[in-house]
Amino acid sequence: MDHPDNWISNTGRPIGGPTVVLDLDGVISDAAHRQHYLEAEASKDKDWTGFFHACVDDSVIAHGRALAASVSPAVCLVILTARIDDIRDATISWLTTNNIRHDWLILRGPRQGAPSTTWKAGQLELLRAAGAEIQLCADDDPRNVEMMRGLGIPTLYIPSGYYGDRASESVEYR
Repeated sequence: MDHPDNWISNTGRPIGGPTVVLDLDGVISDAAHRQHYLEAEASKDKDWTGFFHACVDDSVIAHGRALAASVSPAVCLVILTARIDDIRDATISWLTTNNIRHDWLILRGPRQGAPSTTWKAGQLELLRAAGAEIQLCADDDPRNVEMMRGLGIPTLYIPSGYYGDRASESVEYR
């Protein structure tokens, strides 16, 4: 089956069957040092370019790497991140350098600037349409966790500390 250009295979494994979906920033990759780019009140005033491009300096969250490594090889592991396609190579390099187990990486494609919850919901529906039986998701954004649970997907909330002052109903465009 064809897949969108923003879906990058790491292992050649086809999409389908039992699948686990993990977020990247705040779950596997520690983006704490980049949060200052997002201090503006309005989303349009945040430095999203600076935020995303600084990902090359992220450290690994040991528990997140362990979570990814603990997923059975019989299960397809997808990393679904709101990172932009502009940093595709940097993200792939980071995942490889840090030995993060995954079968697929899904980044935002060009011109996919909807709110994270809307964009991720669409990608999850596309995964399901491609035959993925999503067994579990993990995310650090309470809004995404709420959306995933609303889709009937068992979801782990992994608090990163990045969203402590953001209401679950607040909209953020990236």
